[in-house]
Amino acid sequence: METPEFQKMLAQRDASVFPSVMLFEGEEAYTREKALADLEEILLPPGLEDMNRSLLNDPSVDEIIAGAETLPMLADRRMILIRDYAPLVGRPEAEERLLDYLPTVPPSSVVLFYCTQKTDKRKKLFTLVKKLNGVVSFAPMSEADLVHFVTEGFRELGRTCDIRTAEQLIFTCGTDATLLRAEIAKIAAHSLENTPVTPEEVTALATPSTECTVFQMVDAVVSGQSGRAFHLMRNLVQSGTERVFIISMLLRQFRLLQHVKIMQYEKKPREFIRNALGVPAFALDRYFRQAALFTGGQSKQAVRLCLDTEFAVKSGRQNQEDALETLMLKLLTLRMPAESLK
Repeated sequence: METPEFQKMLAQRDASVFPSVMLFEGEEAYTREKALADLEEILLPPGLEDMNRSLLNDPSVDEIIAGAETLPMLADRRMILIRDYAPLVGRPEAEERLLDYLPTVPPSSVVLFYCTQKTDKRKKLFTLVKKLNGVVSFAPMSEADLVHFVTEGFRELGRTCDIRTAEQLIFTCGTDATLLRAEIAKIAAHSLENTPVTPEEVTALATPSTECTVFQMVDAVVSGQSGRAFHLMRNLVQSGTERVFIISMLLRQFRLLQHVKIMQYEKKPREFIRNALGVPAFALDRYFRQAALFTGGQSKQAVRLCLDTEFAVKSGRQNQEDALETLMLKLLTLRMPAESLK
């Protein structure tokens, strides 16, 4: 989410409160794009957007200065928008002439450096904008922020959604806010306004993320459902997911199961386990259910199989295709003999 200071500025809806030099950076694309749209709405009068906004691509210092020194047209301020400026995301340093100029940008302009790529916080330009109180970072949303994002998204579209159903949607689709927004719109349109979103709707309509699909594969493996496990695996491969990535995700999931078994053996309380795993309450129930189907020794063996397979692929000793299928068969036979597989 954006910094609290920037949230307060947006809430004031006053063009004069924004710094004359700003930097939008961070991983969360949806909130970053929305913040840009909100800022433009506040700064740029309707119908006069193009007259009061300069979009600069890899500009020279002279172009930046010229844009900032141009007076706004029937507006209090104008915007100079510079996307992925090399001195912030690449190797070069900003010219000293630009660094000297930026603190003097007139209050009639806002120079906004907008970065979709990762910024280098060691750069002189980043340090300067931070000194001018203009850095706005968009970090991945916390669990609580994501739940609020989902419930509010449904509310805006005329549906209600409780916390547990919101957690189920996040678990199913992942934490990318842009994708979540699309899933919210799809599910909201499925039923009448003012009706609650049901877990059944999420299960039937939401598009599972790769992580969720791998979780479902592990579900099938620990319960001995070989047909379902291989069906899910083929779906992932056909969707373009690299087999070595699937192996890595299987390793991650079985490591989580191993951690659950260890903490359960140590009689750790439920909330301790949830915090240690970093998963929502909704997902914890599923991990407990999976862990109940494996012994501690079997979970340890599953982790070792995944580790050995990942190493064999990455070291070139085994190709991805054979490695994944072989790993799946080995995992499926951990709990029961091959002839008993469903």
